[in-house]
Amino acid sequence: MGLLFNALKSGAMPELAKEGLIIVDASPTPGTGRLGDYRITANSVGDVFLDCLRDPALRDVFEPLEHSPAYWRIRHQAQSAPQLADVAELLAEASKLVLDFIVERYGVKLWSSTTITEIVREDDEYQVWVESDGRSRRIRSRAVVLNLGGWQDPQHLLDSLADQGLAVPPSARIESADALLRMNAVQLRHLFATTLAAKGRVCVVGGSHSAFSVLENLADALEFAGLEEVTLVHRSPIRLFYETAQAALDAGYAFDAARDVCPVSGRVNRSGGLRYRALDVGREALSKGQIGKTGVRVQLLQTHQGPADQFERARQALAEAEIVVQCTGYQPVLPALSHAGGEAITLMEVKGGLDSDPSGCPLDASGQRLHGLHLFGLGAGLGVDPRLGSEASFDGRIYGVWQFHHDASGVVIDSVLTRLQTPAVQPVPAAPRLVSSRSEERLPFLWPVLANAQS
Repeated sequence: MGLLFNALKSGAMPELAKEGLIIVDASPTPGTGRLGDYRITANSVGDVFLDCLRDPALRDVFEPLEHSPAYWRIRHQAQSAPQLADVAELLAEASKLVLDFIVERYGVKLWSSTTITEIVREDDEYQVWVESDGRSRRIRSRAVVLNLGGWQDPQHLLDSLADQGLAVPPSARIESADALLRMNAVQLRHLFATTLAAKGRVCVVGGSHSAFSVLENLADALEFAGLEEVTLVHRSPIRLFYETAQAALDAGYAFDAARDVCPVSGRVNRSGGLRYRALDVGREALSKGQIGKTGVRVQLLQTHQGPADQFERARQALAEAEIVVQCTGYQPVLPALSHAGGEAITLMEVKGGLDSDPSGCPLDASGQRLHGLHLFGLGAGLGVDPRLGSEASFDGRIYGVWQFHHDASGVVIDSVLTRLQTPAVQPVPAAPRLVSSRSEERLPFLWPVLANAQS
């Protein structure tokens, strides 16, 4: 939705829609995603989300939001971090307004309750197979923007730990932070009941916003059910976010002025630091070894270049764990990808997401850049780009609603328009092939948004 919003704001929508634009969404209510399921605060203040809607080009489209309770709740939290449920409600209302507008004004096609099953790369175009109501269709397109969400693969956690010489015992349960952060206190107590009764060890693996949100939710829900301590195993130092270097100095926070400060914004740990409520929980954990205002203790163990004994203590903690909570990011949700000859396409991954260029074009396992295919969002992320801004010490991928609505989507829009304005490479004529009996619709541009979204 950020890309759609930005296309309207920048005036690119008429060009994108000129020769055919399809939005494919697996949901019956396109554009909503599952943001509202999380029982945590955002890692940005309310005004950051309002800024996604604040543009003269969108004033008439968003005029009905003046009567929206969600809009006014976010406005009243403009300088504090709102609940993600409130953010989701506002963005869902705004998304419906945008979708209705572009369908009516620009003839954009919106296919809801439609699932992408396969993408085939052939010469200079992509064949995108979709299914709806038991019917399959093929769309031939030169540009595909794929935002399908992310999921947490337990094997990814096991592989990451193995790379560090660490392991989780077969008897331990691996729980996804993504699932736990959607649960209420009653559900959490039910899930952890057996472990708490046996005084079993709970380990959380990760050091990001989600890890500290999990710590707080577990402590709040389980303290009076018997939870006394949680172990947090994290690879890198816990980093804190500050709006300015002076604010970090005033707080007594040690940082590297050359590597930890974003040269564009001047913020400390802009991409990799804990923010707002997670920042408060992180400070308490680092300074007092406690989780928020609860009496639950937390033991922080850094496994890479940390204090000498912490790696061994982390190894022992994982070996004793009954439950391990995975807070190590997301892997992309993807349909089957292949070349026209049937050879599967495997996308190359790096820390935090896919190995994509600034416009979201991924690399395949052979190192070939797949131009015309663009991915960003949960599970995919975007590589650090000087135009987007980030601290030099950050080696992950860039996420964030504001980025998706501004710089990140702007680069993708520019790349797509350039591709559509460039003549296609003509393939070498080949012998005629039988085409599947599945019906086909030919349009030069396809934009799947949130199809099959998992998060």
